[in-house]
Amino acid sequence: MTRRSTGPLLCASIFLLMAISTSAHAADELPAIDKATAEKLSFRRDVWPIVKRHCWGCHSGSNPKGELRMDTVALMIKGGESGEMFEPGKPDESLLLDMIAGDEPSMPPKGPPLSAAKLQILRGWILTGAKDDSVAGGSQLAVRIPETYRFAPAVTSVAISPDGKLMAVACRSEVVLLDTAGKVASRRLPTECDLVTHVEFSPDGKLLAASGGSPSRYGEVRFFNPLDGKLISSRRDGSDTLFRGNFAPDGKSIALGATDGAVHIIPVDPKAPVRRLDLHSDWVFDVAYTPDGKQLVSGGRDKATKVSSVETGKLLRSIDNSTEMVTAVASDANFAVSGGRAKTLIGYEYKIALAGIQVTGSGNGARPVSRRNQYVKSFESQPGRIYDLATSGDRKFLAVAGGYGDVRIYQMTDRKRIALIPAVPTPVLAIALNRDGSRLAVGSSSGEVRLYSLPDGKQLRSVMPVPIAGEKQAAK
Repeated sequence: MTRRSTGPLLCASIFLLMAISTSAHAADELPAIDKATAEKLSFRRDVWPIVKRHCWGCHSGSNPKGELRMDTVALMIKGGESGEMFEPGKPDESLLLDMIAGDEPSMPPKGPPLSAAKLQILRGWILTGAKDDSVAGGSQLAVRIPETYRFAPAVTSVAISPDGKLMAVACRSEVVLLDTAGKVASRRLPTECDLVTHVEFSPDGKLLAASGGSPSRYGEVRFFNPLDGKLISSRRDGSDTLFRGNFAPDGKSIALGATDGAVHIIPVDPKAPVRRLDLHSDWVFDVAYTPDGKQLVSGGRDKATKVSSVETGKLLRSIDNSTEMVTAVASDANFAVSGGRAKTLIGYEYKIALAGIQVTGSGNGARPVSRRNQYVKSFESQPGRIYDLATSGDRKFLAVAGGYGDVRIYQMTDRKRIALIPAVPTPVLAIALNRDGSRLAVGSSSGEVRLYSLPDGKQLRSVMPVPIAGEKQAAK
């Protein structure tokens, strides 16, 4: 059983057309465009990453700001309530440049203005006709998985099969299956996710789930046969990316967090209905089952850690409220565990936390009796933000990692640290343990995956799971 993390991480390919030292210019001060270089620009490769990074979050979906949608080239040219965005061939006379250039551009409304290099890409593309080389019926939104990456994509999730023989690694829009011994060639499994946020083997090791989605469009889950990589089933759910979660103990469904504040329980059987448990007031980042499959622990952007009933779908108790986002949760039979940006790792004893809520006082003066000091069982202080938690399949061990230079392993029963893996590439976005806790996988934003033995902490393997231009793919 494995658990992984965080983040949405998108990579934009930028070609620097001219050497420009300033970050933004008024339209009449922008330098000349090298037309020969501009002719080589691709909407799909060069322009769409800029649009998606800076514009698409507000200008997509059923209720785009200013009635402007930027899903396709045609919609961009059409514009919104202020009129058409640009005329091909005339970049510096366009509404688009008026909005994004200048000393104090109005767009994007939050964050820094577009860099000079990005402005030059947009200007050059419009000057040379705003050609649309997108795919899938004219939509640039189709996922493209490169044969070779120019830069290593961050590892957003990792998983180890129960027997420890396979690793699954989430790299942008694909999952890479690796032989932990390094004797068998890797297998690349494509998805239609802009970003795969979670990979996990089923408890019996017969299924591999990969989930994620496309922002403001859909969530997606795919179930593969890990032995041959064949797709068993897939389905889309909701209108936004799905986050991390956990296979049910029976392996028949997976519970995942979502941006709608709900936990989505998605069956492997594509004909079976999806269950939606409305529990949080904001994004749910992570979900974990208890070993008996009767309860779920969840944490999210509303800073809450909650326990709910799988049978009824009802909230049993909000067991804690943090000062910061809760980014990762875990569970064994006796304790829920959560961690996040507050740099604290906390265990919660189910028996006491869910024993019932007593009230003191009467009438308008009645107040619930807090048992928090009785059911909270804190771990040692962590050195930084926690990005991921991983339990072994037998739920005896817990691995913890984040924006600092080590991975820590604890016993769940007494919260005692039994191992520390130093000098790991940071930040660590994803970790995983195998069934008996004898193997640890670590994935970082650098794109590297490392495999360790436990409890001795010996590094067994280091590998870049996808081919990178100009780099040999020799694993150590």
